[in-house]
Amino acid sequence: MIDYTLIFLPFVGFLIGLLVTTLGGGGGGLYVPILTLLGVAPQVAVATSLATVLPTTAVGAYSHNRKGNVDVKTGIILGIGGIIGTLIGAYVANLIPPNLLKKGLGLLLLIFAIPMIRRFIGVYKKSKTPKEEHHEIEENLSEDPDRETLKLTGPKRIFASLFGVAGGVLAGVFGLSGTPPISAGLYSLGLPTLMVVGTTVFVLVFNSLAGIGGYLFLGRFDVVLTVLLGGGAVVGSFLGPKLLEKAGKELVEKFIPPVLIGISVIFGLALIF
Repeated sequence: MIDYTLIFLPFVGFLIGLLVTTLGGGGGGLYVPILTLLGVAPQVAVATSLATVLPTTAVGAYSHNRKGNVDVKTGIILGIGGIIGTLIGAYVANLIPPNLLKKGLGLLLLIFAIPMIRRFIGVYKKSKTPKEEHHEIEENLSEDPDRETLKLTGPKRIFASLFGVAGGVLAGVFGLSGTPPISAGLYSLGLPTLMVVGTTVFVLVFNSLAGIGGYLFLGRFDVVLTVLLGGGAVVGSFLGPKLLEKAGKELVEKFIPPVLIGISVIFGLALIF
């Protein structure tokens, strides 16, 4: 990689870090293509992405948790699934032809977009209700303690962990954050949008740790790239939760779901075709 490009890496990390905690993502879908365009080998780009995502998601999860936007118990269940999925993904990536793997990933992204689309349509329909009734509905979504902290037992634990596994596979194979399946799972469990964003970032910490361990074992790690990108990303991740808070709940409910749906659909179609 040409040396002068290193100057831009902290700024790139800052922008991605901002997106991470604003949209509930990990930034892997941006790190890998950007690093590849800069001449970094794809395998090193994946390893660097997973390593750089760790400080970003850790800081973002801490900030969200302080604001009460993380369902820790549910996040741990998905996180354990994420660890398993990340390690499986790294292994399976060496067995499946890249083209077939990409098409399978694209199909998964489209499937995981379905629950988010259904929820977004439901929220849109509720917005057509009278103002007082709508206000009561929104209050129930955000203030009801049973909504904020889910109690998962039996089949629901398995259901939640499967979304975590799917997110981990994305991380292990492509260096992606795994945001779409994780967010889809949390939406399906009934969490409100702000809680989905915060808990998703929390789960991504597990994926990152598992990915770092796997790729360190393979010897695919660049310290310079990680430090430059990670430094800028940490600063950006501090600002994300503050932007969410200032934006207001109504704007967040309207803006974030379509963005997450768009990411899933666009990347899904791109990988298939």
